Amino acid sequence: MKQMWNGWLLALQLFTVIPIRRSIEWNALHVRWLVRFMPLAGAAIGVLAAGVYALCSIFSFGSPAFLALLLLWLGIWMAGGLHADGWMDVSDAFFSYRDAKRRQEIMSDSRVGAFAVLSLVCLLSFRWLFLYETIEAGIPPMLFVAVPLLSRTGAAWLLCVGKLAKPTGMAASVREYSSWRDAVLSLALAFLALSPLSVFGGVPVWMSAALVMAMALLALAAKPWAEKQFGGVTGDVLGALIEGGETLLWGVVWLLHSSAMG
Repeated sequence: MKQMWNGWLLALQLFTVIPIRRSIEWNALHVRWLVRFMPLAGAAIGVLAAGVYALCSIFSFGSPAFLALLLLWLGIWMAGGLHADGWMDVSDAFFSYRDAKRRQEIMSDSRVGAFAVLSLVCLLSFRWLFLYETIEAGIPPMLFVAVPLLSRTGAAWLLCVGKLAKPTGMAASVREYSSWRDAVLSLALAFLALSPLSVFGGVPVWMSAALVMAMALLALAAKPWAEKQFGGVTGDVLGALIEGGETLLWGVVWLLHSSAMG
């Protein structure tokens, strides 16, 4: 139980800005639980976003455009910009059109290129649009929990089963102690967390199923793509999957709402 709790705290330390002022040993048991709790770390961010959305809706505070912008940046800020940075690094590397080795070097470079900025603006513009349209249509707050939960679930799976691009870095440090079994447990915990959102949180089962399918397809496609373009999985690739996954999932929510209303 202590190892489980420490793994949870480690996940919050690594993937959120929640202040956990405690030194936790980096060992096999703690890291395995960190991987298993990745989806729940995303859900923790989502709970805050859902609370803000619910309160603003109850008190009629802010327009849909304002809420979309607020909730978009709240999610990025709560993750410490870690995944957005990964998206930018991957964009710079991919659009360099170099070989995998050179792309790895570009991702390790702290400088920001034009493609990184353009791709982030594009990504967040579409996410804002999807959020705005769905907020205006009226969505259950628990969707703000489901989306980051599922995006981290896909990242946890890719981390455990994908080929590593290099033996160093954060992804390699975590992968050293984790395996496909941890991916299975991560998926199981994500399912257990997602079920109440459908039963009690107002998220329709068919919508939950569509979101699960969309994220599963994205994660499955990301594995061979990352191995071809970058030689394998890195921390930046995982961050890009999370950010891209969230935009995709909000796009699915928007599409399903538009179809239902049409």
